Amino acid sequence: RILCFEITYGSTGKSYRVFTDGTEKAGRGYITFNNLYYGETHDYTRFSGDIFTAHEKYGIFPVKKIPAPKAKYLLQKCPNDKIIRKLKPAEVGRTDGGIIYDAGENISGFVSFVSAGEDVFIKHAENIKNGSLDFTSAGGEGQISETAYFSAKKGTSVHPFFCWSGFRYFEVKGRAEQIEVNVVHADIAVTSKFFCGNETLNRLYDIYIRTQLNNMHGGIPSDCPHRERLGYTGDGQLVCESAMLLTNARGFFEKWTRDIADCQDIVTGHVQHTAPFCGGGGGPGGWGGAMVLVPYYHYKLFGDKAFVKKYFRNGLKYIESMERFLDGGLVVREMPGGWCLGDWCTPGKVLLPESFVNTYFYIKCMRALEYLGRETDEYVDFAERIEKSLSAITEKYYDSENNTYCGGVQGADAFALSLGIGNKAMKDALIERYSLSGKPDTGIFGTDVLFAYLAENGEADLLFKLFTATEYPSFGYMLKNGATTLWEDWDGKTSHDHPMFGACVKQIFYGILGVKLYPSENKVVLAPRYVEGMGTAEFSLSVCGGNFSAKYRYSGGKVKITVKERIGVTVMIE
Repeated sequence: RILCFEITYGSTGKSYRVFTDGTEKAGRGYITFNNLYYGETHDYTRFSGDIFTAHEKYGIFPVKKIPAPKAKYLLQKCPNDKIIRKLKPAEVGRTDGGIIYDAGENISGFVSFVSAGEDVFIKHAENIKNGSLDFTSAGGEGQISETAYFSAKKGTSVHPFFCWSGFRYFEVKGRAEQIEVNVVHADIAVTSKFFCGNETLNRLYDIYIRTQLNNMHGGIPSDCPHRERLGYTGDGQLVCESAMLLTNARGFFEKWTRDIADCQDIVTGHVQHTAPFCGGGGGPGGWGGAMVLVPYYHYKLFGDKAFVKKYFRNGLKYIESMERFLDGGLVVREMPGGWCLGDWCTPGKVLLPESFVNTYFYIKCMRALEYLGRETDEYVDFAERIEKSLSAITEKYYDSENNTYCGGVQGADAFALSLGIGNKAMKDALIERYSLSGKPDTGIFGTDVLFAYLAENGEADLLFKLFTATEYPSFGYMLKNGATTLWEDWDGKTSHDHPMFGACVKQIFYGILGVKLYPSENKVVLAPRYVEGMGTAEFSLSVCGGNFSAKYRYSGGKVKITVKERIGVTVMIE
């Protein structure tokens, strides 16, 4: 027996065991089509009255035994998907033969209803335009998520069984009753709270949480819940720290780290752009670096040496693989015929050279491995290689006359400064540059690097300014234009449900609220800086083996801190 399910019906308490032993019978059921990207088709003329029983009219036949795959079976510890919430949609328009509904927010999930005895067709989209569904951001006209239900008897409760969709709006053709929207994602608790005196910051926290959860299914952190639905290593390594800090996502990302390692080339050490590997583009640094960076962020939050040691050799193998992509210390290529992206989704054209960004990640990963090695008694020394790559970056991209890297575009000097190859004048110019513009000009990696650098250098006021800007490009611009989840691009022309820009949300807690974590000591230190415009801030976190909540009151250039509750963790004020 390979597989056994024990199913208990809550209404009766009666349990059934379903297992495979070769005596089963198979038949063609009433779900005649399903595809994660395109939806499902149900034909209720084939329905026998029991979802576990095939209709005899359409043929029942013995199963065919096949050899078990040669694989290692592992216990799945990450949370299952679940119906988390139910929403009552509002009718917002009518089309030729259909009704358009608004769920009120962008979600991952499905529409359920009670049949009125008619065939029903449901299409899903993130937007509406000129009174009709606009499919552009979720895959376009060539990839519409549609569920179709034929001949369901009146009174039958109807919903998909295999597919979820990413949508806010949906069109129903055919009469349906008791329509509900079911929000579906991994059963992960939100273990944080945040509220302050600035509404943009409050809403940013909320939409990041919603976006992140919408993209957590089956142990895979996806880029979006509709168009691609892939576990991009670039997107996943970006958001994993914020996700594990603000939600109970530890087990989820532990499982995904195993996926990354499973997909790593056992000969070359190359790390794929998606895990589990399903194609998709990326680059050797920001994407492949997930093999090092996800365990690194995990250690920062949980101090789990055993987890780090488990994947330490994978990280070393990844660094070895990068050696093949070097030219004089710069990462200039990836696999033959493959992608070699640097940053991504900048406002306008990506101006940062790919080799600049990929070499940044190469150095960052070597430093992370050196740190993890010291913490876990695994000796590794990359000093010579790091120095060579730092020198190569400076030789290629530093403009001594203007004291800037790559002209300072799209956060370039923040990349350099965070590697330690800038100077005070460059730092001052960087701060002045963004203080004057008041908004980011960065892509998915540059935004995270810029915000982290400002946080680590005590620039809470500037962080707050960038977080709360409302002109394009900014998070406030997304919100002002109706975003209920984070957009893939600052202008909103592509997907409206991509979490990667939300990687910097952790800096609300680190850079503005001044939260410092010491997981090995079960200790949290609070060291906030005064920020004009915060007013008050109330927040809670489950970290360092416990949980705590605090309230800040900003007044007269000072911050008054009240630790409201703490359980299992020491909270100190610096």
